[in-house]
Amino acid sequence: MPSVFDVADYFIAKNDPREGDRMTNLRLQKLVYYAQGFCLALLNRPLFNEPIEAWRHGPVCEALYHKYKSFGSEPLDTIYKTKREAAQALKSALKPFAKDEIEVLDEVFEVYGQYTASRLRQLSHDTPPWQQAFPDGVISKASMKEFFATQIKTSDGTSAAA
Repeated sequence: MPSVFDVADYFIAKNDPREGDRMTNLRLQKLVYYAQGFCLALLNRPLFNEPIEAWRHGPVCEALYHKYKSFGSEPLDTIYKTKREAAQALKSALKPFAKDEIEVLDEVFEVYGQYTASRLRQLSHDTPPWQQAFPDGVISKASMKEFFATQIKTSDGTSAAA
């Protein structure tokens, strides 16, 4: 099973700062939350095992936060100096994932990757899993699965949870 760090590597490498917002720790945390939630809802399994907690600024995986906290609010995507380095990193980042997991990651990035860190923070604050666990509780995988299932639209436009 991939780790939260594998998911983070994927999102950092996938993000092109020339095409949108920079990847900060805050923004990364929210994308990881959405990836976990949709994986639970769509694939009926977690994407990674590390817990996600309800912190003041939204859902946070503490281990991932500590890995990148030295960046503060500065962008993480400066890790890659060139577009080629980022492309190589993305190719490497895909290795731990099954095909269906990559499809979920790609969809999450396409839908939520367009938002700024502050917008993702607000969106995550509007989700019941975060609200139920706040302050400083672990967000249960069951609550994430239940909520994110309501966010999936079928081809006829209805909710998959209906």
